[in-house]
Amino acid sequence: MWTRIVVMAAVAALTACGSKKGASKPDPKVAELEKQLADAKTELAKEKAAGDELRKAETELKGKADEAAQLQAKLAEVVGKYGEVTTADGAVKLELVDQILFPTGEADLTDNGKQVLSKVGAALKGIDKQVWVQGHTDDQPIVARKPKAKPKAPEPKPVKGAKPAKGAKAPPPEEKKDEVPDAMLPFITNWELSAARALTVVHYLQDEAKIDPDRLAAVAFGQYRPVSKTKSKNRRIEIVLYPKAKIAPK
Repeated sequence: MWTRIVVMAAVAALTACGSKKGASKPDPKVAELEKQLADAKTELAKEKAAGDELRKAETELKGKADEAAQLQAKLAEVVGKYGEVTTADGAVKLELVDQILFPTGEADLTDNGKQVLSKVGAALKGIDKQVWVQGHTDDQPIVARKPKAKPKAPEPKPVKGAKPAKGAKAPPPEEKKDEVPDAMLPFITNWELSAARALTVVHYLQDEAKIDPDRLAAVAFGQYRPVSKTKSKNRRIEIVLYPKAKIAPK
């Protein structure tokens, strides 16, 4: 607005100077006004260009917000009662509770988990986004547990007066069957468990849903990004959609 006023004032001053008669030499004031007019026109053009860029950015931002809202609604319909879909900072986050996808303490998908991921994968396949699968657990430490010892088999009773057969070898010393070694744990800590679950989902999306692997990533957070004081809510898989990165080969 101020630039427009300067232009109008410069034009008015030039008109007034030009209306004077008998000016034989160039008037320094006229030259100065012409310079001010040229500078003001340049600034006016810059302001117009900046305004156009701002309107363009606002249009793009609104378009992205509408796209995110549509995607959120689409995924929420797919997930239904098995999860929650939110949008923040330009990313769409799909949160699935772990008990739908995995048995307790394991990283193999349940039948229900496969059905849910099949629907999610079909929805994600046509979306041009990076798909980051993030594994989370609660803060309950993983503890080794010994399996129950097998009951001893009844020993045969010796026959009275029977003699051992000629050349028979003495039986080997009996093993202590009630001593059972510690169970081998598939996951040492919650880091390994969350990583294994994230990779299981990534493999399913690649192998079964046929999502391009260059869009996929597996991330493990273990117990260190809780969202609630309730442990069950912290045991979750998050599928976060980001704008697709352009990676050029070197």
